[in-house]
Amino acid sequence: MTQQTRNVLIGAACFAVLALGLAYEVVSTRPVRQAVQAYSELVTLANRPDLSIAGRLEAARPYFSARYLAAHDLQTAREGGLVGLPRYINKNFQAWRQGPAVWLCPSNRVGPVYQLVKEDGRWKFDGLVGILRSRNVLVPASEMPE
Repeated sequence: MTQQTRNVLIGAACFAVLALGLAYEVVSTRPVRQAVQAYSELVTLANRPDLSIAGRLEAARPYFSARYLAAHDLQTAREGGLVGLPRYINKNFQAWRQGPAVWLCPSNRVGPVYQLVKEDGRWKFDGLVGILRSRNVLVPASEMPE
């Protein structure tokens, strides 16, 4: 085997390893990316000024899980958006898998953490799970004072 052939084979092997690593990364992060996209679409719909109040509520309803809709009435907030839903997502947000769900902290890495669940083939907002404090300490919603 010549040196040139050996170099070509090493280059091909390195390329194959990099391609497999990229494919794994794309597949393994897909649920988080899809959940963040669904959350972003929900926030955009909730804040659309060109829709009436009823129009915003109806447009946003498919983005909420059945459990959330059973426990909460969808209402518009006085300052805009929807009650119980932040009006924006910070560029430094965090999102991660937590079992079958995706948890998302839309603020600057400290603040409320919301859950998104896959229901009927799409990711849906399922409500508050806790407050993220500094050093990634999560205070569950069940332990928060009223």
